Amino acid sequence: MKVGLCILVLVLAGGIACSVWYGGRQKERAAQQSAALESQVQAMQAELEQSRVREKQLASLPPQVVVKTNQSRAVEAQPVVAPIKAAPNPAMLKDPETRALMRKQQEQALAKWADKMISPEFARTWNLTPEQVAKAKTLFAQRAGAGKDLLNAMMFDGLDDDALAQRGRETKQRVNDVEAGLREVLGTDGFSALNEQERAHEERDRVKKMREEIGSSGESLTKEQEGSLLAALAAERQGFTFRVDFGDVSKIDFEYPRDYFSEQNLQIYFEDMQQLNARIAERAALFLSAAQLEQFKTAQHNRLDQSRLTVKMTTELFNKRRGN
Repeated sequence: MKVGLCILVLVLAGGIACSVWYGGRQKERAAQQSAALESQVQAMQAELEQSRVREKQLASLPPQVVVKTNQSRAVEAQPVVAPIKAAPNPAMLKDPETRALMRKQQEQALAKWADKMISPEFARTWNLTPEQVAKAKTLFAQRAGAGKDLLNAMMFDGLDDDALAQRGRETKQRVNDVEAGLREVLGTDGFSALNEQERAHEERDRVKKMREEIGSSGESLTKEQEGSLLAALAAERQGFTFRVDFGDVSKIDFEYPRDYFSEQNLQIYFEDMQQLNARIAERAALFLSAAQLEQFKTAQHNRLDQSRLTVKMTTELFNKRRGN
């Protein structure tokens, strides 16, 4: 999953985690809202499963029937991020105490991520002093935190479009300032290496999860295959141009985030991801067995579906336009 969508997951996960936290007189209310969120997740999972069943049924039909059926379903060919019927009530998440807990959890997660990315090995490679390491970790966490704060404002603060645009301009300036600071500490090459390391770590995590899924079918990857898969992911990602790239923080339109994270853009992003996945699978066919390749394609499909579910829930929380 790309960086931008990871931010969405982080914010949504924080919200869901907080729904099970309250104690004392808040306990009953938290339990009710946690149940509502869980119910919605189950509903969307059921919807996704029904969609998979329909796809399998279509695939089993003769070509002429499939064409006719697809035409009859033209009205359904809408962006993948369709509005969900029962949006979770975010009232509890507006509570100052709950939001303070969310911020604390998010800051802890960002600090751990910074420790992992700016590791002792990275520090040795770029000859960083302890002071430079500490500074770089702080700036690295602040960069991710800027986007998080904007998404929190979109979700909970009831900002109209003008207020949100102003918050977006402030966020963009924060990101620019932080990245300037990182370049100063790390140098241009070190800054580029840090960004590449972050993307590479995400790819290693993807391969690890896919290895587990493929291994569960009795078709475990060898070390050589795992290395080849990592190389394929990196090569195809570097050679692919997204029309809308949620994974590149520098390209996010912080001033008009509701427009940037529109259903149309999300549809474009997922279409591009499908193309990228197909290219990766084509390359993977050179070193995976037929059974492994089938499992790999299934794992790709599952990850894309999980991203869609996350986006559906998150956009319902924050992507509602408010009047000026």
